[in-house]
Amino acid sequence: LLLLLLFVIASAAANERQSKLPHIVYFLVDDLGYSNIGLTNDEPLTPNIDNLAHEGAVLKSFYTYKYCSPSRSSFLSGRLPYHVNEINFPPNCPGGGVDPNMTMLTEVLKRANYSSHQVGKWHAGMSSVDHLPVNRGFDSSLGYLSGSEDHYNQKRLGHVDLWMDRQPAYGLNGTYGTFTYNERAIGIIEQHDPSQPLFLYMAFQNIHVPLQVPQNYIDRYNSSIFEPRLRCLGMVAAVDDAIGNITAALKAANLYDNTLIIFSSDNGGPRDHGNNFPFRGSKDSLFEGGVRAIAFISGGFLPKNMVGRSVTGRMHIVDWYATFAHIIGEDPTDHKAQEANLPPIDSLNMWPMLTGENSTSPRNSFVVATSYGDQNTTGIISGPYKFLRGVQTFSYIPGVHMPNSSDTWKHQNISCFPGCLFNLETDPYEHEDIASQYPSIVSAMAAMADEAIADHYQTPGSLKADPAAKVAAMGEYNGFWGPWLPDIPPSPPAPPSPPPLGGFFIRYKRDPSLCVTVALGEKDEGEDADDGAIGGEVSGQAYLGQCDEYSKWDIDTEHNSTLFNVALAKEKKEKSYLRQNVDCFIRTDVVTMVNENNIGATFQASTGTINVPYCGNMCATPTTTWGNLQNITLVLNTCTAPSARAFFVTAE
Repeated sequence: LLLLLLFVIASAAANERQSKLPHIVYFLVDDLGYSNIGLTNDEPLTPNIDNLAHEGAVLKSFYTYKYCSPSRSSFLSGRLPYHVNEINFPPNCPGGGVDPNMTMLTEVLKRANYSSHQVGKWHAGMSSVDHLPVNRGFDSSLGYLSGSEDHYNQKRLGHVDLWMDRQPAYGLNGTYGTFTYNERAIGIIEQHDPSQPLFLYMAFQNIHVPLQVPQNYIDRYNSSIFEPRLRCLGMVAAVDDAIGNITAALKAANLYDNTLIIFSSDNGGPRDHGNNFPFRGSKDSLFEGGVRAIAFISGGFLPKNMVGRSVTGRMHIVDWYATFAHIIGEDPTDHKAQEANLPPIDSLNMWPMLTGENSTSPRNSFVVATSYGDQNTTGIISGPYKFLRGVQTFSYIPGVHMPNSSDTWKHQNISCFPGCLFNLETDPYEHEDIASQYPSIVSAMAAMADEAIADHYQTPGSLKADPAAKVAAMGEYNGFWGPWLPDIPPSPPAPPSPPPLGGFFIRYKRDPSLCVTVALGEKDEGEDADDGAIGGEVSGQAYLGQCDEYSKWDIDTEHNSTLFNVALAKEKKEKSYLRQNVDCFIRTDVVTMVNENNIGATFQASTGTINVPYCGNMCATPTTTWGNLQNITLVLNTCTAPSARAFFVTAE
C-alpha cells in the first residue's frame, strides 16, 4: 500500500510539472531581412507579426550564421556553426547538417515528454535515414529536406523534395508551400493534447528564392515597386497570414496563454530582394546585415514585465538549446557527443536576460564564422569589437527601401587583410574600420580567429554529387529526393588501456581505418636547423593515411616515453620522433625528426590525445578536408580543442 501511495504521489508530481511546462512555437522565416517586416520598416504589410512583436520583447542583438543550413544546424545542435556545420549541402551530396552523434534539441525536450513537430524547411542533413527529423527526436515532420526548391511543385534538380515522417509526401506536392505548411501546423495544434507540452518548429520556405507568391499578395502593394522587392514583400505578407492563422489556432485550442513564441530569420536578407537597413551587407556577408537577424519573443508564457520591451544583450541562435533546457529543467550536456569525441555544446542559458531578471548577456564573445565556410572569411565578436578577415563580399551600405532598380551590385567587396575592426557599441552599422588605430586589438583577435580555425569541426560530408542519390530518387522514391546512404555508425570511444610496448597503431576515431603515419620528407635547412633544442633532420610529415608499416609506433622508455616510428628507426638506424616542426604555434606541422633531445610527443590514452610537451598545452591534431579523409596532415592545436581528442591505439 505504501509503495502504491508513493507511486501515486510521484505520478501526480510529474503530471503537475508537465502541466506547467510551456508550449514552444518557433517561427523561423527563411532569408528574412532585418527591415522586411512592418516592425522595422514602413513598407512591409505584416500586421500579425507586428502585433506579436508589440506584445512581446524584441531581441535587438540576435545573431545567426550568414546563410541557411549552418544557422539551423546551430539551433538544433546547440553548437556554434564552426563546431557543427558551415556548409550548405545540396540534396544529392552526402553528409553535412548535424552530426548523427550529436544530441538534438528535440531529444532533450523528449526527456520532458514534449511532443515535437517539424514543419517546412529542414536543411540539417538528409543523405541517410538517421538524418531524418523523426530519427532526431521529432514525433512528426512534413517539409523539404534540402535548402530550396520551387514553391509550387516542390522540385529541385529535377525531382520533388517533400518528405513526411519516414517516406516521400506523395500527393502533397503541387500546392504553394506556405499554404501546405500553414495547414499542417494548424492540424497539429488542433489535434494536440493540451496536457502534454508541445514544440512546433515552423520553418517557413519564404522568402527564399525563387521569388514566387500568389498574385493576390503582390496586389496588396504599389505595382511601381522594383519587381524583386515587390515579390519579396508579397512573400512576407503570405508568411504574415500564416502566422496569424497559427496564432489564432493556438488561442482557439486554449494553448496560447501557456505558449512561448519565438520569431526570427535564419540570416540576413539576400542582396537581390531582401532589406537589412540600417545594417551593412546582406546574406552571405559577415557584416551585421548578414548575421544580425530580426527576432522577438512573445506569447502568453512570456512574463508580463517583458511586454513591449527591447532586449539589448547579445544572443545567438545557438543559445535556444540551453535556454529551452533550463526552462524545462533538463541538463543540456551532450553525453552522446562526448562519447563520440565531438565538440560539446556552445549554447548559453539566456532565460534570466529574457525574463528581465538581469539585463546583461552571458555571451560576451563568439565565433561568427571561420574560413572553412564557402567564402574563406573569418569573423570574431568579442566585447564591443568585431574582427573580420578575408575578402568581405556584399559590403554595401543600404538605404531605407531597397533593393531598387538603381542597384548595380558593383564594387561591393572589401579586402580585410590582415583584418578589419569595428566597434559595435559606437558604430553598430560598421561604417568605420578602426583596425589601424588599434593594432594590438587586431593582433589579439587575429589570434582568436586562428584558434577558432584550428578548433573547427565540420560534420563530415562532400560537395561532390553522389550518383546514388539520383538513382534512389528515380527508383525507390518514384521521383522524390530522399536518403540513400546507410546509417552512420557511432564513433568508437577511446580505449582506456595505454599503448602496448613493441609497436602499435594510432588510429583515428572518426575513421578507424586511418592511422597516424609518415610521408618521407627532406632535411630541415631552416635557420634553426643547427639548434639541437628545436631543429634537426626532418624524416617525414605526419598525416592520417592507410595503416601500413610506416604507421607502426613505439615508446622510447629512456626518453620520457616519447613516440618514435618503428619503420624509420629500422631504416635510419636511429630513432625518429614525432614532434612539432620547429615552432610551437597553432597549425605548425607535426613531423618526425631524428633528434635525441627528449622533446618528442607522447600518447595519452585517457584523453585520446598526442601531446607535445615541449610546446606546453599543445597536441597533434588532424586538419581535415571533410569528404576526403585521405592525406589529412597533423598540426599543432591546443589540447583542450575537441578535435585534439581524436585517437586510440591498437596492437594491430
